[in-house]
Amino acid sequence: MTAIISKRGELLQTIYANEETIKLNKPAGCLAVSSPPNPNMYYAGWWRKMPEQPSLFHIFDYESKTWVDQRSIEQIKDQKWSEIKTEREATEYGGFSFLDHVFDSNPVSQSRIITASELSVDVEWTTKDNSVVLLNAGQLKDLRIALAMHVASCHERSRIARQLIYDANSIDEINLIQY
Repeated sequence: MTAIISKRGELLQTIYANEETIKLNKPAGCLAVSSPPNPNMYYAGWWRKMPEQPSLFHIFDYESKTWVDQRSIEQIKDQKWSEIKTEREATEYGGFSFLDHVFDSNPVSQSRIITASELSVDVEWTTKDNSVVLLNAGQLKDLRIALAMHVASCHERSRIARQLIYDANSIDEINLIQY
């Protein structure tokens, strides 16, 4: 197989043909060379492996031989905020500590905690690691408060991150922001 490549080293097409047909199909300024041994290669006198793509948003620039993120700073901010919300949700629903145990905090568990805290009775509660804890009415109310504080903390952290994201003036500043 023969590879038709641009002067920048970009693989344009591969062709299986005789020399005359290859010449007819090769655009002006392009080269005809042996096909690359692997995908994700560019030509610079010989086939070279492209560096690993940093993200799905990066496009390979054959001039500089580097990956370039062509999104606007606003698009990058929006993507970062989306990532922060995903992390916030995972943290909110991932459990919280109370009385030296980790309790589930997914939406169903949150509803159960709120309901149980209103009953004013003792309850055997199964924790995240499946151990069982006996909670009295006062502890159930405190469990509900601990859950509320956990959720509030998750949302406060994400609000701070969102403010930092949209106040950022560069991609480097955005990339430093963590949940």
